Amino acid sequence: MNIQKTVLTALAAILSLTLSAGTVVYRPNKEAEVRRVSNVKIISIEKGIMTLEVDGGNERIPLSKVEGYYDTDLKNSSDGFDDNTPEYAVTITKIDAPERPQKKAGGKLTKETFNIEYRINPTYTKEQSQGSVKYPYFYLYIMTENDGSGERPIYLSYYPKLANPSKKTYDKAAIMDKVLSSKRVNLYGDRGGSFGSISSWDRKVELPLTMIRSKNNPKIIAWHLEIWGKTDVIYEKEWKDPSSRVGNNWWQRL
Repeated sequence: MNIQKTVLTALAAILSLTLSAGTVVYRPNKEAEVRRVSNVKIISIEKGIMTLEVDGGNERIPLSKVEGYYDTDLKNSSDGFDDNTPEYAVTITKIDAPERPQKKAGGKLTKETFNIEYRINPTYTKEQSQGSVKYPYFYLYIMTENDGSGERPIYLSYYPKLANPSKKTYDKAAIMDKVLSSKRVNLYGDRGGSFGSISSWDRKVELPLTMIRSKNNPKIIAWHLEIWGKTDVIYEKEWKDPSSRVGNNWWQRL
């Protein structure tokens, strides 16, 4: 019985007996030092991949890199996970921006979504993972025409839920805190495989406009889109209604 199969058998037994936090020992690559990560819970073991919960986020490790698991939470000897995910760029293939936050369907008003189709283009070294990247974070700022209050309101929509900056005003530091958070999840290739093929796939995200609650269904007169990669903004695009006067950096007035 090889080492990987032995580890798999032992981990499966542990998984069936306990859901408490433990410590996983693994080696990120052949040249790297062994790392110990505490306060982890095994979520699943499937197709050679172990999925763990740690600090409210998920991590996936190939079983071939796992050297052991302890049912004891060794808090004083934890190294944390080695983030060897690569930097990447995105190519936007399509943007479908609605004119208003709601549309008529069957005599009723239904909420619209701001739809983006994109591709991920990772750039990695031999030491970095070729099977995952940090999930891109999307931030969409929208300005509408006067909604009856005398103001031109500014709204924020974001994706995924973990990207929520929890601020009612524009705060780049709050966004960076979310981008660099240990709870940020990874986006994986097919069955943990290489991103060499997935980079050519079109992916789609729908940003909800439910935060625009005006009964007047005001016209959207400007939007600004930011996409954050592993550590920084990797894409920006802005649109303004030619018939409306909108200043520069208007979204920072949120």
